[in-house]
Amino acid sequence: MRKILLSAGLAVFLVANPAWQMAAAACEGEEIIFEDKFADDAGGWPLRDTIEVKDGSFVFTLPPDDMQSNLNVTFTVKDADICSETVWPDGDQTMLGAGLLFWGEDNRTYFQFGILNNGKFWIARKQGGKWLGTIAANVDSTAINQAPGSTNTLRVKTNGNTVTFFINGTKVRDLRGQAPKGDWRFGLSGDNFDKEKEAKVVFKTVKVTN
Repeated sequence: MRKILLSAGLAVFLVANPAWQMAAAACEGEEIIFEDKFADDAGGWPLRDTIEVKDGSFVFTLPPDDMQSNLNVTFTVKDADICSETVWPDGDQTMLGAGLLFWGEDNRTYFQFGILNNGKFWIARKQGGKWLGTIAANVDSTAINQAPGSTNTLRVKTNGNTVTFFINGTKVRDLRGQAPKGDWRFGLSGDNFDKEKEAKVVFKTVKVTN
C-alpha cells in the first residue's frame, strides 16, 4: 500500500511541477555545443531594428503580416539536438507562430519547424529565398500550450538525413530529408498573421547538444 501511495504522489508531483516537465523536454546530448539564455546580445544573433536580445529574452517585433528568421552566425553543427523555449504574449493575441530553424545553409536556405498559438504546428523548407513547400501544414497537436503567457519548448533532433520533432517533450513527427553536405546553422523564426497589427514573438532560451 505504501508503494502505491508513493507512486501516486510521484505522479501528482510530475504533473504539477513545470520545472520537471521542462527538464523532460530538454535536449539529451552529452556535450553542450551552444547555450543562450539571452542575458545579453553576445550570442551571435544578427541584430536589426526588429530584433532585441537582452534581459533574458530574444524578441522579434513583427510588422503586420510579417515573418522573420534569424540564423546564428557564430556556431555550426553537423548532427544536433536543438531546443528552444518560447512564451506567448499576455493578453489578447493575434495568430502568432514561433519556430526553430535547422539545416540552414544561409539566410535564404533552411528548414523551419514552428508552432501556432491556435494549437497547430508546421514544417516547411525554404531554398534560395523561396518556399519550396510545406511538409506538414497546420497539424493539430494537443501538446501545444495555447494560453496567453504560456510556455512551449520546441525540439529538433537530427541524425544524418533523419529529423525528429518534439513539442513540450511529445514527439510529433519524423522526417527524412536531404541534409546539407557540410556543417549547417540553426536559428529562430517568428510569424505574425495579423494583417493590421504589430506583434511580438519571444524566446527565452536556446540550447544545442550533440
